[in-house]
Amino acid sequence: MKTTFFSGLLIVTGLFACQPNPKTESSATSESTSQTAGASVISLSAQEFASKSSAGTVIDVRTAGEVAQGKIADALEIDYYSPNFLDQVSQLPKDQELYLYCAVGARSEEAARLLIQQGYTKVYHLQGGIQGWSQEGMAVVR
Repeated sequence: MKTTFFSGLLIVTGLFACQPNPKTESSATSESTSQTAGASVISLSAQEFASKSSAGTVIDVRTAGEVAQGKIADALEIDYYSPNFLDQVSQLPKDQELYLYCAVGARSEEAARLLIQQGYTKVYHLQGGIQGWSQEGMAVVR
C-alpha cells in the first residue's frame, strides 16, 4: 500500500515537473529578438540603431555616473536601477518606439524585456551598448 502511494505521488510530481513553465513558453529568444506575449524586443546593431532611433525615443538606462562619461545625443536618462524606473517610463506612450541602451547591452535588454511585460509594443535594444556604439565610430556627447 505504501509503495503504491509513493509510486503514485512520484508520478504526479513528475508530471507537474515536466509541464512547461508559462513564463518561458511565452518567450522565445534568438540572436535578434526576444518575444513575450506577442511583442518582441528587437536587438539592433549600432548602424541599425543609429538609422532607426530617430523614429522614437532613445533611453539611456545607465546610472548617472556612467552617463557622465558620455551618452548618445538627445537620449533620455532613466536609470534602470532607480526605484522609480517604471514610474518614469510609464509616462511614455506604450505604442511609441523605445530605443534602449546601456554600457554593454545586458541591462538594456533586461529593461526592454521588462517594458514588453508592462505592455510596450515597440521596444528596441542596442547590441553591445554604448561601448559597441563607440567602437563603431558613432558619436557620443558629454
